[in-house]
Amino acid sequence: MTDSTPSARFGLSLLGGFELTGPHGVVDLPSKKLAGLLAYLACTAPQPQPRERLSTLLWGSHFDVQAKQNLRQALFRLRKVLGQDAIESDGEVVSLNAAAVLCDVSRFEALVREGGRDALSAAADLYRGRLIDDVTVSEEGWNEWLTGERERLLELAVGAMVGLGEQELAAGRAEPALKAGQRAIALNNMREDAHRLIVQALAAAGRKAEALKHYKDLVALLEHELNTEPDAATKSLAAELGGTQPPSRSPDVKEIAKPTLSQPDRPSIAVLPFANTRGEPEHEVYAESPAARGDEASSAVAVRSGSPERRDRMKILIIDDHALIREALHTVLKQLKHETVIFEASNSRQAMRIVEEHPDLGLILLDINLPDRDGFSVLSELRERHATIAIIILSALDDQDKVKRAFSLGALGFIPKTTEREVMLNAIRLVLSGGIYIPSEILDS
Repeated sequence: MTDSTPSARFGLSLLGGFELTGPHGVVDLPSKKLAGLLAYLACTAPQPQPRERLSTLLWGSHFDVQAKQNLRQALFRLRKVLGQDAIESDGEVVSLNAAAVLCDVSRFEALVREGGRDALSAAADLYRGRLIDDVTVSEEGWNEWLTGERERLLELAVGAMVGLGEQELAAGRAEPALKAGQRAIALNNMREDAHRLIVQALAAAGRKAEALKHYKDLVALLEHELNTEPDAATKSLAAELGGTQPPSRSPDVKEIAKPTLSQPDRPSIAVLPFANTRGEPEHEVYAESPAARGDEASSAVAVRSGSPERRDRMKILIIDDHALIREALHTVLKQLKHETVIFEASNSRQAMRIVEEHPDLGLILLDINLPDRDGFSVLSELRERHATIAIIILSALDDQDKVKRAFSLGALGFIPKTTEREVMLNAIRLVLSGGIYIPSEILDS
């Protein structure tokens, strides 16, 4: 592992808490917003940042003139502390000079990208906690950025620990692999790959009984928190260890994506042709039909545009502020027959930026409860500006009024987050085939 980081006069620690150190020790900045400004410039370095973005980020609740004046004063005060060359400015953009200030976030990201065992170990040690946990700024723009950045860095840290553990396991070092997995679930106990690593490490260390117990604990955790089961890879691992498979989910769940024995003539999923989504239904099909299974040759993009052109890849965007939900959806989407490119957004601003950059998206899975904006307003804007993209609403509840509102705004599906994975997969396939998915509980009512 090489280290080409230039020497710096100041060190900036942001992972776990804010601390600026200089040649003479710790440097105390006089205000939280000054600390916030330095932290933001460090996290985005060396990319120049528009002055307007910075003023909105930290003084968005002020009048525009006052916000710009506050930014000028803050930059002046930072230069006074760090040196004139530490903050570079070219007209309307500002950036932090990495040669003057060495930030742990930049170092952490570089180590994760490097990906070797030593690099991942150093990255894991460098992640001491949430990004600037002790800096509070009462501005909407700041809180939105900080929430997204914390989640991004947390996922990088967990991924680094899992990756480190996998490398340790491959090298025959079971105990270090176990410790890496335990560190990962301490940060995010819903990461199934981290739990799987622990089971593998325990088995490799000859602790089979503990491995099977951990697997059973994982089954209970997923059932309680997500109303779901471990994925196929984890079940296969348990089977290899001689453990019993978890019982299948109860068949009386209403959204089983096929006709029930008691209602053989009625599908549990209603399907309307795409061209008639705002009118009366022309026909219904069962969820186990070829269209519902995704056997169509055309991708969703080609179907929606009416073009006969075959696309090689389908672009899908997941909009949800919970990382574990996005991870669960990844597992479902991997089972589609299409080659998929999956984008993620944790808030509406990230989502809109991705949609503008990729107008050829074939499907959007949209959480109705977003941290920065009502999901229905996002749905309405997406439908108005991008009419050809299929949109499915995700919700923790299957409230009838919400379902009606979602379809009135142009959604093509409404999937409760407690839906079984197989049912969710069939629902997505139905929508991609040109149909509409409605939970059977709503149909019953």
